[in-house]
Formats: sequence, C-alpha cells, structure tokens
Amino acid sequence: MKDAIRTYARPNAMTDIPFPYCPGCSHGTIHRLIAEVIDELEIVARAIGITSAGCSVRNWRQFDCDMVMALHGRGPAVATGLKRAQPEAVIFTYQGDGDMAAIGTAEIVHAAPRCERITVIYVNNGVLGATGGQQAPTTLIGQSTTSYPTGRD
Repeated sequence: MKDAIRTYARPNAMTDIPFPYCPGCSHGTIHRLIAEVIDELEIVARAIGITSAGCSVRNWRQFDCDMVMALHGRGPAVATGLKRAQPEAVIFTYQGDGDMAAIGTAEIVHAAPRCERITVIYVNNGVLGATGGQQAPTTLIGQSTTSYPTGRD
C-alpha cells in the first residue's frame, strides 16, 4: 500500500527491548504513555526514572533515559535525594501497589507534605503480581487472588 499512512511508531523515549511482562498486563500501555510524554516534553536527556521491587523492577530497560533501582518501597526517598542532588533533572518513580501501598507507604506519605518536586506513577492492579497474584493492601473486597481464591472478605 503505497498510500498508507503510518499511524504508529515507537516513542523515542522507549527502547526496542521486548516487554518482559505477562500477556494482558497493562504495564506496556503505561510505559508507552510515559514515553510519549517524555518525548512530547523533550526531557529524555534530563529524565531519571526510579524503579523498585515487584513487576516494576523490569522497566529499567524499557525507557531510554537514566534509570535507578531503589530498595522495595523506597522510590520516593531515592527520588527526593536525586532531585536535591540534581534539581534540573525530571525525576519519576514507577511503583506498584505492593511497593507503594505496603512497604513504601511511609515514603510517599512523608514526600507528599514536603511537596517534593518528583513525579510518582502508581500502578495499582490490586494484587502482588510479581510473586504470583497474592492479596495486596489494595485488593478489593470480593476480589479473587491466589491467596484468597474465593475473594477478599
């Protein structure tokens, strides 16, 4: 089709490394949206992403910007330190519900009232996906998980 119009292209802020996530997972869509924003704002050279435990740990190879791995739940603390050390950088964390709503609750609760100039991307699927889909702090009442097959009560 010589008259075909290309309607899809990989954002420049994404690498061409295949996604390591399970089929049907929404991380790929979220990564693409983040990369599109990085491209649109033309900040790839200033962007630093932080990833930690859980499924999000796999994303350090997906973005074509500097990436740092933090300890489980400590993304906002690492982001705070990076932002203070490099105030011109655009810092973002990418965290799941087990990471932020469980072990990392204190980190985000303390970063928010200090008005840290970081972006926190919170991916909540209601389960601890990286370890098999067990109940998470954000699992809904009645939601089935591997640890509660009949649903959270």
